[in-house]
Amino acid sequence: MKVIVVGGGAAGMSAASRVRKLLPQSEIKVFEESSYVSYAPCGIPYYVEDLVNDINALVTYTPEFFKKERNIDVHIKTKVTKVNLSAKELTTVSDEGEKTESFDYIVLSTGAIPFVPDKRWLEANHVYALRHLEDGYTLKNDLKNLQNVAVIGGGYVGVEMAEALSKIGKKVTVFEMRRLMPNLDPEYSQIIKQEMEKRSIKVIEGFTVKAVENSGEKVRIVGDTEQPLFDAAVLGLGVRPNVELARSMGLKLGETGAIWVDDRMRTSEPSVYAAGDNVEVNDLVIKGRKRYAPFAPEANKEGYIAGSNIGNQNITFPGSAGSAITKFYDLEIGVVGITEDEAKKYGIEAFPVKIKHNAKASYYPPQEEVYLKIVFDKKRRVPLGGQVVGKNVWGRLAYLSLAIENGITVDRMFFSGVPYAPPFAPVWDSLIVASRIFYERV
Repeated sequence: MKVIVVGGGAAGMSAASRVRKLLPQSEIKVFEESSYVSYAPCGIPYYVEDLVNDINALVTYTPEFFKKERNIDVHIKTKVTKVNLSAKELTTVSDEGEKTESFDYIVLSTGAIPFVPDKRWLEANHVYALRHLEDGYTLKNDLKNLQNVAVIGGGYVGVEMAEALSKIGKKVTVFEMRRLMPNLDPEYSQIIKQEMEKRSIKVIEGFTVKAVENSGEKVRIVGDTEQPLFDAAVLGLGVRPNVELARSMGLKLGETGAIWVDDRMRTSEPSVYAAGDNVEVNDLVIKGRKRYAPFAPEANKEGYIAGSNIGNQNITFPGSAGSAITKFYDLEIGVVGITEDEAKKYGIEAFPVKIKHNAKASYYPPQEEVYLKIVFDKKRRVPLGGQVVGKNVWGRLAYLSLAIENGITVDRMFFSGVPYAPPFAPVWDSLIVASRIFYERV
């Protein structure tokens, strides 16, 4: 059997490695258009801020490792341009020219691409969109001679890049069409804004960027109001699934615009699987709905599932609740599930609980706070979504994610054994307090 993997990121290399383990006699080739495979693009902001000194530290395994240790034939700087499903052949283009490869199965793990409203923005000098490690390398080197930087977009990438640029002494302005982290409630977004302003970062919300262009050697941000010129602009407007190849193959796309797959990661074509940031999966909160979840944990597991099923296993991927976490300096930010507005949209009678609480025992220094909102389903008595901002967020978000994904009732939550010790949590943890409020009032 010959398996071709298109894309050497988390999902692709996970799929290739799984096929190798289950089908040791198979032929496996991976085609990756960048210079790296098995890399962590999520680490680019930390490379930019000098927390990570060597870009290669963001690479888990090299192409040479896969060739030598796992007998997986990895080709970097190679793009798959066309797939002929009826002939089971594909075409690649690299420095060596155009070649044709046969296959029995394909795994599409083409990932996501940065959202850019107008491609002309990227034609301007000193305007950056981050996707591959090379993009981070270019940005970091160029920044040595640039000081005044605009960050366009106040989501995950925008917040992380604002911190990174601030830490290396750049003057930073963040432009956001709505508000910072728009998937949070306004008051939680305001907390992030205040933290940014404490770090001398200028935040301009409610600003629609209409164009990004050069004015001499500078970058002009065109919008409703006149803005000063910048030395550079970093785009952090989110991502979109990279479905160009899938569309050309005639594969079914789903309601989110990503590739449709079943729970075995198989596309509408039986010989083609897909995994990673280019697919949509089941929504674990709203049954019957699909979710686009471009996160590394999901990508690794989806690749594992795709490779397992090519290897004659029968494993299914349940879906995602969209658990995600980031930080700005010492402020941690976590979200999972759906918002109160989304619950109403789907006709769910929601009961939101919002509290401000001690992140640990009040007498244990320093005093730290956590802001927590949980949206409960009033009828089913289960959590549907949550927002956690402040200190010690990861553990609380992990707990809440498990509760949402497994339909754990508020009664179980209230009586669950959340661990306690003064350095980590108060006796009545915020999660227990929130469930207690619902328990007593509904």
